[in-house]
Amino acid sequence: MSWLNVEDKIAGCKWIPELSSNQGLLYKQIVKGYSVTHTCEILEQQPITDNIYRMRIKAGEIVRSARPGQFVNIRITSGIDPLLRRPFSIHRIDSDKGEIVLLYRVIGRGTELMSKMPPGNSVDIMGPLGNGFNIQFPFDHAVIVAGGMGSAPVFFLMDELRKSDKKITLLWGAREGVEIFQENELRDQGIDLQIATENSSKGYSGFVTDLLEIYLSKHKDGHACSGFVCGPECMIKKVQEIILSCDFQWQASLEERMACGVGVCLGCAILNRKKGLQMVCKEGPVFNLREIQFNG
Repeated sequence: MSWLNVEDKIAGCKWIPELSSNQGLLYKQIVKGYSVTHTCEILEQQPITDNIYRMRIKAGEIVRSARPGQFVNIRITSGIDPLLRRPFSIHRIDSDKGEIVLLYRVIGRGTELMSKMPPGNSVDIMGPLGNGFNIQFPFDHAVIVAGGMGSAPVFFLMDELRKSDKKITLLWGAREGVEIFQENELRDQGIDLQIATENSSKGYSGFVTDLLEIYLSKHKDGHACSGFVCGPECMIKKVQEIILSCDFQWQASLEERMACGVGVCLGCAILNRKKGLQMVCKEGPVFNLREIQFNG
């Protein structure tokens, strides 16, 4: 393991414009007090589509404490370009082998560089971070809504739910059908998989939130159900509106830009209706959906 060692370049950065040298030193001490990084080996890089990849990593220490919904913060290069780490939800774990799997889309310089990391290389990872999904309470049926790369953390969630024999309904939305994968595996596991694509190439033609409205109209009795949602903010906001008439609880995993990953820089704040400002990286990324106050 190695301590995070890039913060000495942080003073004066645009995302903390008023950080003095003394504050920069304090920042380094705080982050070091909260986060230990792990040097892990990349085992596999597998392309799912032209811009979506699955990365398998040897990370035994992370596996031992990881929970569904948590994330890791990855240092992309050994230099300072890019300076900030990149957060990724834990897609799956293999406890026996001590491996984690990440699912990510190439959307910028950081993820483009990450997609070119070959197996055998080492990668510097901070984690597991944040608070994940709570599944330690009585319920029998999990209704999961995933949109876009929101599918990343729900596989780990479903793996854990299956261990306790929960019934699972997965409503999965994507831009196009090629972004939907492992359909046969999910159905073979007894998961009720329903797909929506925006370009009408697979499943229902439209948004996954349309599927949710249809599903809830046919399953009004929510006894022993629990809801989980992960995806872009606009989708989660729509889900929040749809579930007003639901009598079971919903948890949402939020996607936010992050810098430190431990609640120090205050760059990923959201408004909780009951608890005020909270950090997605520290108090989240999973929150009670009904308590999130969205802008607009």
